[in-house]
Amino acid sequence: MFRTCNMRVEDMETMAEMVALDHNDDPEKGYRKARKHMLGHIKIVPQHCYVVENDEKQVIAAMILHPQDEVFEIEDFHVKEIHQNKEASNLLKAKLLKYLEKVQTEVLCYPSAIRKLMATY
Repeated sequence: MFRTCNMRVEDMETMAEMVALDHNDDPEKGYRKARKHMLGHIKIVPQHCYVVENDEKQVIAAMILHPQDEVFEIEDFHVKEIHQNKEASNLLKAKLLKYLEKVQTEVLCYPSAIRKLMATY
């Protein structure tokens, strides 16, 4: 059983490792950049940063959204081992669709996020 909850600062290490290569081809640089990026969003829009945990409370998926006055940004969307965690992916997609039903601005989805969002296996 999976559970969606708001991202916490203590989730940063796991999340930065998961999305490092989305931020830079060098894993170490990508990790640092991803961690800084996510911490910034947790400070700015914590209510729009989500993780999915499994039964063991391990973070296996994340989504960061950044609604603004002129654009709604889908910043990050990542599911660890998506082949085995389709349910986690579907939970995040359902949450995203609820947001998008109400959006009245332009929507921007970063390339790394859209590849994972659109992934079908």
